[in-house]
Amino acid sequence: MTITAEMWDKMQHIMARYNDHMIHIIAKFDGQADAPILKKAFDIAINKVKILKSVFVWGLSKPQWREIENFTIDDVFTTLEVAKDPDAYAESKVLGIIKESKEAQIKVWLIRHGGKDTLAMLLNHMCFDGADAKIFMYYVAGVYNDLKKGGDGEIPLKQGSRSAWQIYKSLAPAQYDEAMKLISYSKKQKAKIAYPFSKSSGKERFPKINKLVLSQEMFLKLKKKTKEVGVSLNDLVLAAFYRVTLKMVQLEEGQTLGIPNMVDLRRYLPNGESQGLCNLTSMVVSNLGNEIGADILETVQKAKMSMDELKGYYPGLHGLPLLKKVLDILPYPIAWFLIGTFFKNPLIGISNIGLIDNKEFGFDGLTVEDVYMTGSVKYSPYMQLALSTFNNIMTHTVAVYGTEKDHKMFQKMLELYLSELESFIKTKPAQK
Repeated sequence: MTITAEMWDKMQHIMARYNDHMIHIIAKFDGQADAPILKKAFDIAINKVKILKSVFVWGLSKPQWREIENFTIDDVFTTLEVAKDPDAYAESKVLGIIKESKEAQIKVWLIRHGGKDTLAMLLNHMCFDGADAKIFMYYVAGVYNDLKKGGDGEIPLKQGSRSAWQIYKSLAPAQYDEAMKLISYSKKQKAKIAYPFSKSSGKERFPKINKLVLSQEMFLKLKKKTKEVGVSLNDLVLAAFYRVTLKMVQLEEGQTLGIPNMVDLRRYLPNGESQGLCNLTSMVVSNLGNEIGADILETVQKAKMSMDELKGYYPGLHGLPLLKKVLDILPYPIAWFLIGTFFKNPLIGISNIGLIDNKEFGFDGLTVEDVYMTGSVKYSPYMQLALSTFNNIMTHTVAVYGTEKDHKMFQKMLELYLSELESFIKTKPAQK
């Protein structure tokens, strides 16, 4: 069986020169799962999502996914006990890389320690993005629960189109015509502004997930304050990250900082849901200018104005018609070279993967204590602040290949970011 490689599958493949193009997921349980049933649940899920048990084949012909003959769940699922530090072990596993042309597109580890389990998952981002990775996680949990109750685990999962063009089919004719004219990207970031990575050999660089975890108490305080101020949590994240980044990067005269924000294109689809598991993510670039305000409250208002403006005119659709033409018309090796050479991937960005539903990602007889997801691990000089939230616990990650000095820099960045969030809670709006 073969599956057509869609536009965003190819773009994630091309972006392998900037990052590992993987999705990394770690979940912690309060006890131990039924390991044979969990393994069977993954077996059923992977056989349902056949792209996960396929290899990526490309050459002069159109790229495609080709199902692996004689695939078994033992190829990708491992249960093991560790003597210490299951968190560090889980992170070391998800920081690996899947070779998309030689092996299945998922790896799973059930890690046991001290009577508790940690579930680690590594997925190829070429198969689907964070939004549909969550759908896959929920599906595995649903199959597990059905099997625990004596069912056969055969529960429904969306199996429709993976094409990015499904978003255009949902537009009214006038909207479609307008969207198809958005050939170039809006508000490009021309200046090459980057965090000051160390200048060192590749041997000194290693992958690490630098983390900041906000407690339920602080997360709820932030939600309450954003509501009082009249901004969104995403506005706040952008404002705090903007303020911290300006403290840590070097701007030349006349430069202003633009920060790309990832946009889920499912906003254009009925019920915000894609037809099949796929990639449907693009970006908008927010530039607040040089006058960002005296404090976080002023900056967050500017962030809201900027994002509201960007959201007002087909956010995320700019440049897609041209990208589709290039990938459709040119032989893939040529498109791979041209896009990789001339597409200017942002050096700094934000991706809010969003809420992981604690009811959907629930396992019979177990409590999920925490779960977080982070996107691709970036190569120098690229970086991204990624967020996911579970049960009112918000995990921020900066996952990069860097030196020890680089990782300390990003931990410092996260500390400064936390200070901005704390200031937001404490600062009172100016009296009018």
